[in-house]
Amino acid sequence: MRTAVIGSTIAHLLITIAMFAFRMPVKVIVPGPDVVQVALIEPTASPAPVAQPTPPPPEPEDDGIVIEPDKKKTPKKAEPVEPPKKQEPPRTETRPAPQTATRPVAGLPSARVGTAGLKGDIGVDSNFEFAYYLQQVRDIIGSNWSPPTGASGGTVRTVVYFQISRQGAVSAVRLETGSGSEFFDRAGVRAVMVSQLPPLPLGFGGGSLGVHFGFEWEAP
Repeated sequence: MRTAVIGSTIAHLLITIAMFAFRMPVKVIVPGPDVVQVALIEPTASPAPVAQPTPPPPEPEDDGIVIEPDKKKTPKKAEPVEPPKKQEPPRTETRPAPQTATRPVAGLPSARVGTAGLKGDIGVDSNFEFAYYLQQVRDIIGSNWSPPTGASGGTVRTVVYFQISRQGAVSAVRLETGSGSEFFDRAGVRAVMVSQLPPLPLGFGGGSLGVHFGFEWEAP
């Protein structure tokens, strides 16, 4: 019995030794240093310059001044444009034309007429270019005038206004400027009223002609 136990023990030892002797080799990886690439250069070549890193810009110093960002300007609202007002046309005042009875525009200058030492001048209201006709009127009226009785001494003058129609009729006779002597004024008005005048010239376009006849006489 004892011999069998010893023999079994020896057999196990032999099997164990045989297993260690004939087992498969196990690869063991031992960690080594990191791989470094090395460039081989000639000993005479100069090493390439190494780029220096650009230093960051210096930070601005804080001097206590705070710069506020620009605020956007709010655009102003456009004011409404008023439509142009309609301009009223200028008002033209219609004034009555001044009376031309006392403002003759043409005529004949003073000249002696008749045989009694009378001087007569003529003015007309409109543009009248027929001087020969006015000379006839002056001669006719001057021949019908006679010196007044009772006139005082000195030079007296009066103006009588009247109108001549197209046919030569006399109308609207009135004393325009008095002389201060009633007798002299009446003599001038009478000389106009009794006169028979020729028709107006055909070349005159007016319907009638206003005449201012001046009588001037030096009383003895």
